[in-house]
This record gives sequence, structure tokens and C-alpha cells, in this order.
Amino acid sequence: MKKLFLTLVVAFATVCGFAQEKVWEDVVTGYRTSTVFDANKVWFYPDRTDVLLHIDFLAGRQARIALGTTLSDSANNYALKGKNSVEYDGALCVEYETPFVVPESGEVDILLSFEPLPVGTERFTLNGYDGWVVRNIRSSADLPNGITDTYWRNEATGDWLVGFATEHVIYDSRIWDIKSMTEKRGGYTLTVENGNDVLDIKVGKMKKGTRTITVGNSKAVKCSPITTATLPDYPVKDNRVGFKDNGYRMGDSVTIIGWLKDMPAEALERGGNEFEVSIENVISCDEENFYARLDSIGRFVIKIPVMNSTEAYLDWRRSKADVLLEPGETYLFLNDFTTGQQLFMGKDVRLQNEMLGYPFKWFSTPRLKERASNEEAMMYLEGIKSELGSFCNGMVEYTNERQNLSMRCMDFVNGYYLTRAGRELMQGRFYVKDGLPAEYFAFVCDSLWDKELQKPYTMHRDFPALLQDYVQYGIERGCTGGKSYVPLLNGLASRGIITLNERELAAVESYDAEVENVRAKINSLETEEEKKALATEFNAGELVTTVSALLKRYNKEIKMELYCGAPLRLADSITDNACLRDICVACRMYRYIEDNSMPLNDAMVAFLQQNIALPAAKGKVMELHEKYLAIMNREISSDANLMSSKDVADMSDGEKILRKLVEPYKGKIILIDVWGTWCSPCRQALSHSKELYNRMAQYDIVFLYLANRSDEDSWKNVIKEYNVTGDNVVHYNLPGEQQSAVENFLKVNGYPTYRLIDSNGNLLDVNADPRNLDALENLIKAL
Repeated sequence: MKKLFLTLVVAFATVCGFAQEKVWEDVVTGYRTSTVFDANKVWFYPDRTDVLLHIDFLAGRQARIALGTTLSDSANNYALKGKNSVEYDGALCVEYETPFVVPESGEVDILLSFEPLPVGTERFTLNGYDGWVVRNIRSSADLPNGITDTYWRNEATGDWLVGFATEHVIYDSRIWDIKSMTEKRGGYTLTVENGNDVLDIKVGKMKKGTRTITVGNSKAVKCSPITTATLPDYPVKDNRVGFKDNGYRMGDSVTIIGWLKDMPAEALERGGNEFEVSIENVISCDEENFYARLDSIGRFVIKIPVMNSTEAYLDWRRSKADVLLEPGETYLFLNDFTTGQQLFMGKDVRLQNEMLGYPFKWFSTPRLKERASNEEAMMYLEGIKSELGSFCNGMVEYTNERQNLSMRCMDFVNGYYLTRAGRELMQGRFYVKDGLPAEYFAFVCDSLWDKELQKPYTMHRDFPALLQDYVQYGIERGCTGGKSYVPLLNGLASRGIITLNERELAAVESYDAEVENVRAKINSLETEEEKKALATEFNAGELVTTVSALLKRYNKEIKMELYCGAPLRLADSITDNACLRDICVACRMYRYIEDNSMPLNDAMVAFLQQNIALPAAKGKVMELHEKYLAIMNREISSDANLMSSKDVADMSDGEKILRKLVEPYKGKIILIDVWGTWCSPCRQALSHSKELYNRMAQYDIVFLYLANRSDEDSWKNVIKEYNVTGDNVVHYNLPGEQQSAVENFLKVNGYPTYRLIDSNGNLLDVNADPRNLDALENLIKAL
């Protein structure tokens, strides 16, 4: 009778489904339509189901939980309970439908209570009423029943050995087709093919959470299912140090074989039908993107040229994988959108799998504002140092929890944070009005640059930007004092590169001080007319006239110093590593070509050949040099697009100059683009000119380009490079004073600047930025 009673109790609990509490401590999720929302923990109670919602968003931004947020399983939806979230250790209590501010950490947990799911629920979906979805929420403690859509690791080594899909098997960094599969007593026998290769795979039945898997003639391997989002901790410690270094050899590459498995429609729309690999080039400091077409089920193969071991973003719009790629290696990358798992397979992919599992943080200290003071700069430094310390302490805690984390992963992560801190701090050079404080720059030099740089120098994505800012700032401090190019003339004269007479030398030595005196006087005046009159008088004086003539006369020598001589001396002073020295100098010479849209002159080419030994660095510079050499020798498709300024030669009023320039186009809409060859955003916008012209072809528009402070050859080269020509396209490269007058009238305070004149000749106060073509076309339609 007692036995019967116990049986009835158990039966009643099972039928009812709500008689006991269950907790999912380690939650795994499938595809998330927004990376802002995630689920961290789930509690099942008789009267409710609680979900710990994790929000990772921009600090200071507003978020909210809508009342229509639900849970859903295969049969039903389950609504929120109550009007606010529940109190929980460290969680934020919020009222539903009421916006709340994301804290400075950029992260917040909120405990949501829903109508109760059955305790036997194995997986469910969280549906945000605002459109976001977290799919396939489940416990990592649950073991799979069969083998379809499962991944298995070698218990002894910890590596991912094999994966099973409905029609495919992943093994040996290849994706095989299943030709046959049979099941018997919980075990499986499969035959798979890849090209001409055929393999037999035997999978034993599940025993104590493991299966033995035999592939071909290989020995049977004891395997456990991978139920976590990334590969679990490896069973043994890897104390290897260092990263693959090929000496920056040209021609090396990395191959990635991949599968974006079970990709939903919204993920396909977000990232397109291509897999993207993004790296930063250490010489050009530009992002380089490589693409592979996905097949009908999301598979791809891509080969990426690399200079050396390189941090890369893989499929960033969807997969957001940040990993290190080492030259000569082949990796298989899987992103399973149903299970939410990301895994690497290969000969040596421990570091890559550990990086997928490590939660990288971003610096959130508020950026410096324009013309920040020294005190504000030092406060910013302390903020970055504090965050850096927090990240490093977090790494220590993470390592303590995962005793077998490899030394290579620990070293990479520490280097990642140090390099990123250096990049963030050196960006301050654009904002601090009087130059970086000595203590501020010393911290970058001593704590981040001199002692902590990891090799190879291509390894961290943020290093190229740190390098460029560090070298540029060092040159400015050493050559110009951070003020103007005039002190350069003195240095060139002292080394006998140029010759200055006594009057010219006196003008050079006094110039910066006189400019500061005049600037102070101008700031003390009350009216704009007085300020303009004093500035005009000073600019017309003998001092400015003399210095301007010197700068023009010795322009070639100045650029040779800024982009060749000074970088070489600086590199010799900050490093004794020959490769880093060559990278520093090559980076500056590459920047010369980009800044001026010009090939190197003969003296610079000779300097390059004599002073840079690293083939990859030299080759990258020469590649860009030859590109612009070819552009320079090319004819512009229509010289009619280049307009002479002779019709406004005697004019100085900005409004009158502009009215004269647009006079021939009365009755047409005129889009004005104020740009400069030295302006990267300007050139980037011009690279899309043909797209702009095609979109606006049905409207009667003239495109009027006004170049600011642009060398004549550079001006023509940019126009030729991006083919900024057409029957309704005109270009002016006005003398400096006239260009400034026009810009003052147009109220230009940044580049590029866009203005619109309607068909009645009215200058409109509207946003006419062609970088948003949809908005521009709507504006043109309204006119």
C-alpha cells in the first residue's frame, strides 16, 4: 500500500507539471535578433517563471521593458506578471513601459516574472514586444537525446572532434555529406562523403553523458556533447607563450572554411549573403575587408592575405566573432543560429575557441570634448587607467575561475586591453587644446608603448591607430611644437637643408609668438568687424607674407622632413626593433600619399629604398605610390568640369563670389560640396559620386564642388581617382582667401559641408548630405 501511495504522488506531480522548483543556472540561447538582450538564468516555480534578463547597451541611453513581452514554447505564450520587475541581488527594479537609464557600466540585469511554464519545459523563446527576440533558451546541463544538431568534443584533449547535422557531418575541418545513417539501440552508424573521400563513423550509445566515436580506421574516442555556447574549458593547462610570427613575410594567408548554419531570414538580411572578414592594416591604418559568398545553406571558404598574426572580426554584423588569425593556418568556423553556438575546429584552435568564450569589454569612459583643458585630460587619463585596472582584475578573476585557461589567451587579452587603452588615450591629441599634458603622454610612453608592446605588431586590431597617433604626435611635438610648420624651417636651416637670410630667420623665429599675440588681441575685441579688420591687417603684413613665401618655396623640403626624416629619427628613438622601425616610417610615407593624393617624389622613393628593409612595409607603400602615379598620368574624362577662377579674380566678398559662380545655372537646383583633398571623410564621400549622380539623374541638379586648401595636382588626382565628373558637375579650386570668404558666407565649420540652392536661387537652411541618399532625394522631391 505504501509503495502504491508513493507511485501515485510521483504520478500526480508529473501530470500537474508545477509541483516542484527547477533552476537553470547556466543558460544557453539561440539566435538573438538584438545583441542588447540576453537571458542569464531561469527559475521555474508553480506560480511563475522568472527570467534574469541581461541588457548590454550604451551607458546613459534609455531602455524599457514593454508589457507585451512574453515567453513562448511550442504551444503557448506566457505573459508578464505584475506591473514591474522583481527584486533580485544586483538586479535593477523597473516599471514596465517606463524608460530607465542604462548605468555607466553599460550593463544591467532585470528579473522578469511570467505566467508559469511547465516544469518539464526543455526550451523556450523570449519575445520582446518591441520586436527583439531571444530564441531557443535552454539549460546547458541538459544532454541531447540523439545526435542530430549536436557537437562532440574529445574528452582527453578538449578539442571539438565532430558535429552532426540533419544531412551533414563536420569532421577534420571539412563538411561532409551524409550518404547513410542507421540507429540501433541508441548507437549510430554513418557513411559520409566529401568529394572522393568516404568515411564510416560509428557512434556508441550514451553512457554517463558520453559516447565513443570511431571515425574510419582511427581509434575510438570518448566524447562528451558540447552544450555550452562556446567550447568548454580545456581539461589540461597550455603553458605555451608567444604567437606565430612569420617575420612579416609577403604572400602569407589564412584560410577559413565555415558554416553559418540554420541562419534565419532576419540574420540573412542583417549581414547579406556574404561572410566578411575585417582586419586593420598596420601600414595603411585602414580597415581591409574580405568577402566570401555563402552557398544555399550558409557554407563558404575564404582565403585572407595577412602580413602576420592578425586580430580579425568575423561576420561582425551577425556573428560578432573577434579572434586571432595566424598565418598559414586553416580554420573551420561554425555559427549555429539555432543553438547559438560558435566553435572552431582545426589543428591548433585552442586560442581561437578560448577567445570566443572570453567576454571582451569596451572602454566606456566618456570621450574628451573639443578644446579640453589639461585638467580634463588628466581626469580622462584617470578614468581610462581605472577601467584598465578593472579589466585586468577581471581577467585575473576569470583566470581563477578557469584554471586551465591557456597562457596565450591570457597574454592576448592583456595585450588587447593595453593596446586599446593606448589608442583611446592617443585619440585625446585631437581634443586637448594645449597639447597632451606631459604626465598623460608619459603614461602612454612608459606603461603602454615602451614596455608592453606584444609581437608581432600586427596582432592587435587597435595597434595601427595607436601607432599612427603616437608617431604623428611625436613628430608634431618634435618638429612643430604642436602649433605650425614654421619651426620646421628653423630646424631645416640649422641642418643646412635650406638657406634663410637674416630677415627670413628673424621672421621664422618670431612667427608663432606674434600669432599668439595677435590672437589674444583679436579675442579681446568686442565686434566682429574689429576682429576681422585686425586679422586682415596681420595677414597682409610683412611677417605673414615672408613666412608664407618660405612655406611655399620650401614645401618639398618640409614634406620630406614631416613624412621621411622626422619619422625615421623618431622611430630610432622609440624602438631598437628593426621591423617596428620600418613599420613606423612606412606608415608615415603611406600617409603622405593618402593625405596628398599624390605619388612619392623621386627623393622620397630613394629614401624608401634606402631606409626601409622590410619587404611587406616597402611593398605596401610602393603599391599605393604606383596607383597614384598611374592616376596622375591619366587624363580627366572632361576638362570642362574644372573651372577657372578668373571670373572672380578681383572679388573678395564671399556672397558675391558664390553668386558669380552659380550664375550660369539659374533655374537649376545646385548642390554645393565644400571639401578638401586632405580630408578623409570628404574623399570617402566622393568615392560614391557615381551612385549619387545615378540616383539624382531624373532631377535638374548641378553639383558644385569647392576645394579647400588643396594642391592643384592633388585636386585633379582625387577627381580622376573617383571620376567626379559629368555634364552637370563643376569643380573650383579657388585661391585661399576667396575660398575662406565663401566658406564664411556659407557658415562652414567642418568638412565635408553640403549646402543647397533651390531653382529660385535661394540658399536653403536644410540638411543636404548626399551620404544619406534617401533623405537627400526626399528633400529634392519636396523642392
